[in-house]
Amino acid sequence: MISKKSYIFIVIIFFFLSTCIPSIVSAEEQILPGEPTQVDIIVNDPPATVEQTPPIVEPALVEETTPIVEPALVEETTPIVEPALVEETTPAADTIKPTLLVKSITLQSDRLFVNGTVADNQPTTQPLTINVIYPDGHKDPLVPDSGGKWSFQTSVTAKLNHYKIEAIDASNNITEIFVQRPYIQSITMNVFKYRQKVYESPEPYKEEDVTASVNILEKDVITRASLNQMIIIELSDTLSNAIDNSNNPFIIYDKNQKEVPFDVNFIPHSNKITLTNKVPLNPGETYYLRFNPSLISLDYNEGMRKLVDNLNNPFFSITKQFTTVSNAAKNFAINGYTVQEMTNLQQLPHGAYNNNVNNCAICHNTHKGANSSLESKDIAQGYCIACHDGTTGPKMVNFDSSIKSKHETQKITEHDTKSGSCTACHNPHLTWSEDNPNLLNDHYVYEHNAEDNWEGNLVGKIDSNVQMCEACHGRFTYSYKSLAEKSGGYNVLHYRQESTAIGNITETAEVKNGVTNKVLHVDDYNLCFTCHNSEKQSKDGTKDILTYYTNSNSQHKLTALDGSKLNGSLPCSECHDTHASKNILLLKDKLGHENQQVFSLTKIDDWTDQKKREYCLTCHNGKTSLFGVTGKAIFDETGQSLISTSDSVKAGHAKDGTQVCSECHSQSKSFTEAVHSPITTP
Repeated sequence: MISKKSYIFIVIIFFFLSTCIPSIVSAEEQILPGEPTQVDIIVNDPPATVEQTPPIVEPALVEETTPIVEPALVEETTPIVEPALVEETTPAADTIKPTLLVKSITLQSDRLFVNGTVADNQPTTQPLTINVIYPDGHKDPLVPDSGGKWSFQTSVTAKLNHYKIEAIDASNNITEIFVQRPYIQSITMNVFKYRQKVYESPEPYKEEDVTASVNILEKDVITRASLNQMIIIELSDTLSNAIDNSNNPFIIYDKNQKEVPFDVNFIPHSNKITLTNKVPLNPGETYYLRFNPSLISLDYNEGMRKLVDNLNNPFFSITKQFTTVSNAAKNFAINGYTVQEMTNLQQLPHGAYNNNVNNCAICHNTHKGANSSLESKDIAQGYCIACHDGTTGPKMVNFDSSIKSKHETQKITEHDTKSGSCTACHNPHLTWSEDNPNLLNDHYVYEHNAEDNWEGNLVGKIDSNVQMCEACHGRFTYSYKSLAEKSGGYNVLHYRQESTAIGNITETAEVKNGVTNKVLHVDDYNLCFTCHNSEKQSKDGTKDILTYYTNSNSQHKLTALDGSKLNGSLPCSECHDTHASKNILLLKDKLGHENQQVFSLTKIDDWTDQKKREYCLTCHNGKTSLFGVTGKAIFDETGQSLISTSDSVKAGHAKDGTQVCSECHSQSKSFTEAVHSPITTP
């Protein structure tokens, strides 16, 4: 019998065998033939790692570091980078000259004040020397302010075409300019005033012509020029070089471009030239006198004589229009009294009515007048043009079949039934005078006594162009107008042009219907602004231009450098023809005084943004000048903008830009505003 201890031992052995042997068999079944055991994997992994590291990673790092990276850095540093830096630095020597401009020459008391600007491409920290060089060669330094503005003053008798300004930058680049070019001071012509009978014994009477010598630079467009002329031209400087028929800087031609032959007389070392026509001029004809025409336009032969002073400084060019006396005015005495003489005077319808009231019947019909003024119908075409088509009176410029626009006011309400376009500007009842050779409308301005009142209101200053004298004085007006004349109150409504414009803007207190208003007047062009004002615009749609001309911020104000008087807004006549034009909108087809540009616009559909840009560029090209001032160019020879304040501004001022100028240069984005009163924008 098995003991109890033996039994326990046998059970333990049996339990051990039944547990361990199946586990070993199961483990052996999971290890397939040919597969490594866990021990094999642990043992084989390290050799694999050792084999990959030496040939791939470490040698590759050595090869990239030694032969590729380091030599490449050496090659790029030595021959490419460093020499390139040296090449860019070497040619940077400055060769650009400073820019010098004379901006204004003004007379104050007994001194001439010259103002200008200087600019340079170098930093403002670099020294910039400016000197005024006097005729004797000595120099005085000029010190510009931080904005490059400089000025100096000299005697009123100084000949500024002998003075120079020089600017020298830090690289010794030198710019030297004359302070002013020489110019024509006066052009004196003989004009016909009237023919009269002079009663002397033993003859019953004789007829004589009353004439006058007139400086046509002080008149807009002179009329009644004598047919036989001796034109005296006074220069701003004396000359030593010869001027004769073979070296002649003048040309006189008619409206058909036909030249007039004349003799030239000049005494060396003087400043006067005399022109005498070889054959009489045609009566009632428009002529043009041009001086240094090769500077005006390429239409003239560049080989034509160009007058320069003794320092080879060219005189400013000039063009003056004049009209000769008509046969009607020239042939009949104004104080004739026979029936035949009075009949003859009907060919001279303007003025002198004290001698011949029969002239009234030419325009007025006592019993069958078409309106309250007893005028015949369509006086402008039926009467004015009956003479001013070139038959007996001077023909208006451009008034032919090629015109595209007329200065037509017939449709304006107050001219509907009157004589229309002509009397909107001209007074046919006036008598010719030197001060008003074109019979422009006139007015009276009279300052009443401080205590004068009308219907309880103080009268003050009255302008007959605002309120008619007849509104208060009735049939006694004539005597009161005489008082105004004696006090200097008679004024012609001006349409001043190239050589006569001044640029004044005045403010007056004017009374109308008892109400006093402050009114701005642009005296040079007040004939134009009798219609082109805000009141007329609201009434009948006439364009208001006066508002633009009284804008103090306008950039179309300039100071003349060519010896003329302008110090203000550009004359209307610089852009517009007067009576008619080959272009629409009365735009001139040639613009500028020197280096003129041609412009064509024959239909309104072509008045696009691009065409408007083209119009502005006729002056803003760096070549064309007005009054001696060259229009500022907006792009260079390559077409790149010269204005670089921002990318959008650069794009707008580039040659291939498409933006219309009024987008930036007017407050209302109106081209009408931009062209009459452009502004600068930040």
